[in-house]
Amino acid sequence: MPVGEIKMPSPPKRFERQFSEAMVFMVVQIAQRFKNQTLLNLTKKSIEKFEDADQVGNSSRIFLTMANRVKRKLKKQFTNGRIENISNDIIGRSNRFNQDRVYASASPSLGIEPAALIAKEGLTPQINALMLETSQWAKKLRDDTLEHFTANTLRGMALGKSIGEIISEFDAEALKVKSKARFIARNQIANFNGISTKIRAQKLGMKEAIWVTARDERVRPCHMVRDGKKFLLSEGLFSSCDNKTLMPGQDFQCRCTMRIIVPEAEIVNDN
Repeated sequence: MPVGEIKMPSPPKRFERQFSEAMVFMVVQIAQRFKNQTLLNLTKKSIEKFEDADQVGNSSRIFLTMANRVKRKLKKQFTNGRIENISNDIIGRSNRFNQDRVYASASPSLGIEPAALIAKEGLTPQINALMLETSQWAKKLRDDTLEHFTANTLRGMALGKSIGEIISEFDAEALKVKSKARFIARNQIANFNGISTKIRAQKLGMKEAIWVTARDERVRPCHMVRDGKKFLLSEGLFSSCDNKTLMPGQDFQCRCTMRIIVPEAEIVNDN
């Protein structure tokens, strides 16, 4: 890469994997305990009422009482503090990696040692906000999962489905939620990496970048259209292909990166 550009670092796969595994573990625990302590905990009498259309209101109240009880237990198991600690640990390590790589890449062009750039960074409020955003997403994943399981079960009851049908549908939904948690957790790490790279570059006075795709068959057509094009860091890159203004790595499961342009006035000439 020529002097005068900074390449956006890619976060190590271990950070994506660790955060993904932590979120999947939480979702799996929620699904197992919710199922065991509600659907599989219904008494024979409850099941008979459940499958009796005239008693669906009573059985739904029985289920909702159990669901609210298990929700409280699960929120004690996966407290806000626990979720924040997990999120902050992994995102914090990802942040230090990004910080080291961005400033190591910028150092030759700026003529300033990476350690000096890190010492002068002053981005703690912005990085803390990004870390908080990630932990808030993880808390929302916990709460949305619980509400989703509750609402889906009540809907099945309202439609007159049998307990067997609802358990079968619950198992299918649990797999979908697990898969969604895995992919979005990975995307959270990628988004953090992209945004933190952007704000560090802007802090150094850089304003423009060049979009770079992975240049393989998996690249989305509307991202390929952006490949090699210059854009403002403050705005992102618009394309009429999808009518979106994006930053590299921002779109779901996007593998695109960017080369950040160092203004000529910032480049130190050793000659």
